Amino acid sequence: MITTAIIAKRVVQYELFRGFPEDIIELVVAQSSVRELKAGEVLIESGAPNRSLFLVLEGELRVIVEKASTQVSITVPPGECLGEMSLIEERPTSAKAVCHSDSRVLVINEDVFWTHLAISRQGVKNLMRIMAERLHRNNQALMKEIAEQLKYKQLEKDIQTAASIQANIVPDGAHLFPQRPEIEVYAHTQQARAVGGDFYDALALDQDRIYFAIGDATGKGMPAALFMMRTFTSLRFLVSNCPDFSEVLPELNKMLFRKNDDMMFVSLWAGILDLRTRELQYVNAGHHPPFAALKGSSFKSLAVPNGPIAGVVEEADFEVATVKLEPGDTIFLYTDGLPEAYNLEHVAFEIERIESSLNSLQQATAQSIVRDMEAQVANFVNGAPTHDDLTMLAFRYLGEG
Repeated sequence: MITTAIIAKRVVQYELFRGFPEDIIELVVAQSSVRELKAGEVLIESGAPNRSLFLVLEGELRVIVEKASTQVSITVPPGECLGEMSLIEERPTSAKAVCHSDSRVLVINEDVFWTHLAISRQGVKNLMRIMAERLHRNNQALMKEIAEQLKYKQLEKDIQTAASIQANIVPDGAHLFPQRPEIEVYAHTQQARAVGGDFYDALALDQDRIYFAIGDATGKGMPAALFMMRTFTSLRFLVSNCPDFSEVLPELNKMLFRKNDDMMFVSLWAGILDLRTRELQYVNAGHHPPFAALKGSSFKSLAVPNGPIAGVVEEADFEVATVKLEPGDTIFLYTDGLPEAYNLEHVAFEIERIESSLNSLQQATAQSIVRDMEAQVANFVNGAPTHDDLTMLAFRYLGEG
């Protein structure tokens, strides 16, 4: 048990008792009480009446100050006091005080306060110093919090700008090649955050060649979005300028590897369809194999060449595969947000469910395939939170228009 003598010896060094005779300090302590508090316990409620001064002896308290829409937490260590303003002004408390750790406080009631502390010149000086220091700290904490809020608001604005840029870079998935009767392409991205690492692309390279791709940059949020945009623009540049499709991924891989101190990477699938020959050339960099319904068959996983994810090592080989398309052939591309969509029971949508879902939609258009898959995923997750971006692209070759 902590005694009056021990407390008196301890508080003599505190600002509240600076310059006071030892006998007065011992008298104040003897006429006060010690309150023991557990972590999380509330000492003072905001707006409550108060008739005591609280001096922290052990532990740590936090004062929660609210100004307009700003809230700050101010630490009150041993040696500092609380409640002096409401006690002096005889008004309800303006802040809440909560124990951050198990604590002991000396409770000095108003009679003892006015009789021994507030009437002397030394006591008034001590209280004025305490209140001035408290006001200074409160203002500093509030200014810091306001600065953080302004920084956060600017960050939100930057993210909205990045989201707008990202949305404008990726082609509109609902209006891809409306003037080309030979093909039908539809795509959609659902991001877990305002910006993300998923992308798709579709571009007519010339009168006969159609390029399309899908990819997933590592991570989420702004870093993934920036790496995704770097990948997207580099890949489109290479596809548009490399006469040999087999050179595209090796060159992209080198470009992504350089100046990549954060060791980011991307999985992707890219293909070029030659409408004259009906040959689809495609490459794969560690991405999920697409599903394909070829020559009137059901949807099955399309065999893809083994290729590493891009951006990890400087030199890597990527094999080009070829398949000849017939009218009605359909290819469905997706990112890992689809098989890894979880419901409330934490069961994943998984590859097998994708295949069975697609095979219930075999004769559907590219647009209806993507939209129906979206509906099936939404029904499956049933409101469970989304943790990953999800992108789908459906491509149908319809034959000569």
